[in-house]
Formats: sequence, C-alpha cells, structure tokens
Amino acid sequence: MEDRLASPHLERLAKNLIAYLEKSGMTKPEFAESIGMSGSQFRYIRSRAANPSIEMLAKISAKLKTPLYELLEDCQLGHRRNLSAKQMTRNLSIIVKRKYAESGLDKEQFAKIIGVSLPQLYLMLRGDSNPSLLIVVELARRLGIGMWELLGVEPTQDEKLITR
Repeated sequence: MEDRLASPHLERLAKNLIAYLEKSGMTKPEFAESIGMSGSQFRYIRSRAANPSIEMLAKISAKLKTPLYELLEDCQLGHRRNLSAKQMTRNLSIIVKRKYAESGLDKEQFAKIIGVSLPQLYLMLRGDSNPSLLIVVELARRLGIGMWELLGVEPTQDEKLITR
C-alpha cells in the first residue's frame, strides 16, 4: 500500500479523475460507469488504493479522450505516442525480449533480476501480459529505461539515434 500512496503517477491519476468527475456534472457512480469501471474501482483509484493495469488505464484514457501520459503526468505531447493497451503490451514484450537476449542469462535468472515470476516473464515474452502500473514502473527501472520507453509511448534509444 505504501508504494501506491507514494506513486506520483497514481496521485496524478486520482487528481485528474476527480477533476474530470467535477467537470462532468455526473454522480460518482455515473462517472465511474462512463469510464468503464465500477463505483468501488473508481473509489479505490481515487484513494490510490488500487494499482490499475495497463489495459484499465488505456480504457480510461480512451473513454476520457485524453492520452495516458497526460493522465499520469503533467506533460505535453512532444514526441510521445498515444497507444492502445495492446500496442503498449506488444512494445513491452519487444523490449523485454531484447533485454533478455542481451543479458545472456537463462529465463529464471532474468526473471529474478527484473523482479517478476517465471510465469509472468513468459507472458511478457509472448506479449500476453497485462501488468499493473507499478509493475511497469519497477520493470522499467530494473531494465534501466523509462516507463514510457518500455511501453513504446516514447521512442527507444535506438529510434532516437536513427532520427538524429
């Protein structure tokens, strides 16, 4: 619970959702339903007791017609891309595969280094994972890259070098 309360991304999400709620003129249950969640899920996110998955975050982003990075950070578009949950998990898979191949470790060792279970690593490698926001933040940290780069929202270092 401490990590959720300390997360600036979850704090920003909660503040933004409250602001959207106030602008909407809807009741909390009506607003929650309009963005694809139950009233209790909405309450947990507002209080930062929830750690929503990438799929849930992408759904909220689409319903509010607001890029995910704007919901989680106070930033402008710049060179960022607005991607679907499927595109973000595909990018996560590509980067995890690449980092695994570069590591020279076996899957069990690599899973331990990046802080996930072996079954979770297999899901990531296949592109079938739906990690929560805080898992993505920690995974990016352990891989030595930014969260948005891991999700493909920002260009990877290789893409940045090509465009220069």
